[in-house]
Amino acid sequence: MRIQRSSLFRIVPIALTCLLICKTVLSVFASYPNYLPPDFSSDFLIGRERTFFGIYQWNFNVHILSGPCTLIFGMLLLSRKFLHRFPKWHRYLGRTQVLLIVTMVAPTGLWMALYAESGPIAGIAFAGLAISTAYCAVCGWRSAVNRRFAKHQIWMQRCFALLCAAVVQRVLGGLGTFAEVEAQSFNTFSPWLSWLLPVAGLEIARAVWAKKRIK
Repeated sequence: MRIQRSSLFRIVPIALTCLLICKTVLSVFASYPNYLPPDFSSDFLIGRERTFFGIYQWNFNVHILSGPCTLIFGMLLLSRKFLHRFPKWHRYLGRTQVLLIVTMVAPTGLWMALYAESGPIAGIAFAGLAISTAYCAVCGWRSAVNRRFAKHQIWMQRCFALLCAAVVQRVLGGLGTFAEVEAQSFNTFSPWLSWLLPVAGLEIARAVWAKKRIK
């Protein structure tokens, strides 16, 4: 019974996380008609007519096209079954993942952070997210090249937790609306929570799991 419960405690959070990620990816896909071409009556684009066109538009389009791909790839790459059954595909997909993050997701996120609608505090949060995600991806790639696979796994788990900030941001937005939190203050600080919470949760889970293995 203990084995079944411990397995259940691991499977249920993973399944819920995957469902949330899939829902977020599908909602982004469903929003493409509002962004390509831009519809400034849609939620995210309201009030962005002055800053949207030009370089920002290019960065935004690249970000919303590459970001969902990294979430989907991340779920596959963190799957041990996928690794054991398709090791070559794991390597190819991993290289593609790092390339997408370093050349598309992180740089475009960093540029968009300069124009954060919620102000400079939120902008710093988004910039920190972009830099941290790229850093973890590069560290994960270097660890794999040096065949330090335990370190590689840890860095890529951190990278995926950071990528999940988009998912957490949507969950927080729903909670903020339900709780009727004041929009301006919420939008200022929720970007920080969107990536600090999943990273903290990952590190706590890793620490708990390490103690169980020692026992």
